[in-house]
Amino acid sequence: MLHNYKIEVDNSKQLKDNNMLDCSMELLFLNNLFRENLILDSEYIEIKRKILKDYKLL
Repeated sequence: MLHNYKIEVDNSKQLKDNNMLDCSMELLFLNNLFRENLILDSEYIEIKRKILKDYKLL
C-alpha cells in the first residue's frame, strides 16, 4: 500500500444530501402531475409550498 489515508464519513452531509434528494423527487412528481393536468394550478402552488416548507426551504 502506497498511502495510508484515513477516510472519515460526515453523516450530517449525507443526511442533508438525502433530504435534498427526497425534496427533489417530490417536486419532480408534483411537476409531472401538473404537466399531465392531473392537478389544478391552485393545488400545485399549495402542495409545492408545503413541500418546500417541510424541507425548510421556504
